[in-house]
Amino acid sequence: MRAGAIVSCAAALACACASPSDREAMEAVRSYDDALMAAYRSGDASLVEPFAGPDEAKKLLGLVGAKLDMGITLDAELVQLEVLGVERRDGGASVRTREVWRYADRKVGTGAPVGEASEDHYEMSYRLGRSGKKWVVEEVSFASPPKVGRKQVLVSAHPRSFHGDTVDPSSPAGGGGNP
Repeated sequence: MRAGAIVSCAAALACACASPSDREAMEAVRSYDDALMAAYRSGDASLVEPFAGPDEAKKLLGLVGAKLDMGITLDAELVQLEVLGVERRDGGASVRTREVWRYADRKVGTGAPVGEASEDHYEMSYRLGRSGKKWVVEEVSFASPPKVGRKQVLVSAHPRSFHGDTVDPSSPAGGGGNP
């Protein structure tokens, strides 16, 4: 009977370690968000790699790179993070949050603001998985439609315009005309 109790305890511990605790799940999300802010501000997507799965890190490389291609970085600040729940599944977990972020695009080099700032409200879902000995964010998605503060979004412009150059859009050198 004693051996059976030991086996039962060992099985329970093995199951408990298969998914993160609430504290581990919240720390994984917070570490990811902290690295995300640093990556956007610096234009260095590699800062998020220790906290993200490979697909999520690749997605962020594209998002940060697109900003850099326009000559800007994103000054992102997480103002509020409320964990709404942690659900364990398939050896990982899903964390649902309510978040408030402040954003401002800034010129590379000078840090001067580009466009209007924004305060956005999100409900997010973070899917966590194991990478070595730590939990990382494998995927991030909106749990509900975002509420975005700014009304105008900088979609594209000639990269030189973000570096203080005056660009004539009608000239081939300014990005206009035929290639």
